Amino acid sequence: MIKKNILFVVDEKRMGGVSVLLEDILNNINVDKYNIDIAVLHNAGDYLNNLPKNVNIIYGTSFFDAVDLTLKEVIKSKNLKLIYSKLRLIYLMKTKNIGKKIIKERNKMFSKKYDVEIAFKDGFCALFTAYGNSIKKYHWLHTDYSMYDCTENYHDLFESIFPKFDKIIGISNSVLERFLEKYKVKKTDVIFNIIDSNKIISKSKEENIKYDKDKINLISVGRIHNMKGYDRLVDVLNELNIDKKLDNVVVRLIGDGPDFELVKNKVEEYKLNDKVILMGRKTNPFPYVSSSDCFLMCSRYEPFGLVVLESLILGIPVLSCDVASIKEIMNSKYGMIVENSNKGLYDGILKVVNDMKMLNKYKENLKSYKYDINKILESIEDLLDE
Repeated sequence: MIKKNILFVVDEKRMGGVSVLLEDILNNINVDKYNIDIAVLHNAGDYLNNLPKNVNIIYGTSFFDAVDLTLKEVIKSKNLKLIYSKLRLIYLMKTKNIGKKIIKERNKMFSKKYDVEIAFKDGFCALFTAYGNSIKKYHWLHTDYSMYDCTENYHDLFESIFPKFDKIIGISNSVLERFLEKYKVKKTDVIFNIIDSNKIISKSKEENIKYDKDKINLISVGRIHNMKGYDRLVDVLNELNIDKKLDNVVVRLIGDGPDFELVKNKVEEYKLNDKVILMGRKTNPFPYVSSSDCFLMCSRYEPFGLVVLESLILGIPVLSCDVASIKEIMNSKYGMIVENSNKGLYDGILKVVNDMKMLNKYKENLKSYKYDINKILESIEDLLDE
């Protein structure tokens, strides 16, 4: 049997849902059926290390070093070579000459032709795949385009390349619907994210975390970035503290990112150091989550919310802001969905800390919670086999 050559394309391998999802897909599908490569355009970050042995990573050329960085970040770096690369990249995209350059760089990277190529992240990865010579091309959408459109500065360019794909895949119905409000494409499908439940449960037992049981222990895990809303969460916690509603509450935030100092400064300004603990990045956050009373998902926008499913798998109730796909993956048996605002967060957290009976009821319901990935895996393999 001749194996198909499959290529997944990502821009980097930093901490985040896309890297975790790709790892979980490749560790759960039958990779022995395929020759699988991953193109990482920019070798930044330390995820994508837990892959099957026969999955190969190919790194992009130096041309792609500035792909995942904003112009502001590049200028701040004061790296003249990087600034030049970013300005050149912007010029090629604005003039729609980027296709020729991508073809040239791809020829340096690959020694074979792929049967199936998947742009596994929104934005530049779609351009990289669209201008390639793979036989079949798919684009996997992870972004809520109504809240954040990474293509808006180059709308005409992306409008011209999306028809080159054999299919556009959304990770939820709402993600696909909001993409289709911006771009009119015909061949689409929805494939929900998979989560390796056994891996999560196993990792949660690697460390014995003991919290003060006289406290209500809340937790959130994610990149400290504007979209994740940790700055407004601290603002809300300050309001609750002023109103004397956090006397027996500890909130732990796991993660790092561009807004870490902003959030840290707010915690110090509000004198919340004994209430809000910034734990930084943890390679394995699951023991901390599984020892908590409730998970907080405070994102301003979130296309799927892997962390929500991870918490539910660990039996931990969730308080989530009303973001794109949350109602597709969680219902009122397992937690609360609140208005996506400071007031919504304030009211939700207040209800959580005042009603332990409600939390215990959610926990009881979660004893029977299961996230079945078999149909999702079947859909992914069907796509690769088409």
